[in-house]
Amino acid sequence: MGMIIREMCADDHDDIHETLTACGVFNEEEIRVALVMAAAADEYALFCAEIDRRVRGYVCIGRTPLTLSTWYLYWTCVHPQVQGTGVASALHGHLEQFIRAHGGERIVVETSSRAEYARAHRFYANAGYQPAGRIEHFFKQGDHCVILCKPLTQHLPSSST
Repeated sequence: MGMIIREMCADDHDDIHETLTACGVFNEEEIRVALVMAAAADEYALFCAEIDRRVRGYVCIGRTPLTLSTWYLYWTCVHPQVQGTGVASALHGHLEQFIRAHGGERIVVETSSRAEYARAHRFYANAGYQPAGRIEHFFKQGDHCVILCKPLTQHLPSSST
């Protein structure tokens, strides 16, 4: 499996739509929002994993407004045909390198507490993301927001008060 990690382009739209749909985790509204964000390359950094000339995974990140060095991970999605083959790890390695090169010191991600996200939670834990908070019934009744953070530097400066 030859994989290329590259910036996403407009021609990738159909593959991204297929990947989001095939994943089976996202509802129609989530897919719509993901596609709108994927089309906004001037607002976000978007990277995809291309395998055999098809996009089989992507990530969407952006600087967190009003912060000095925090970045937000908005979307990670990998096509079910290649889940478990290192695509997500390769994408995350690339995005971490990109964020560090742009002065970033941490990544924050919000994810659902739904059972369908158990695999994603394991991935984030194995990738070094740490629990940072939880908001009960955030998305809807019984669907809580799980907030995770990954520091990208050994020792972040502590605040003095």
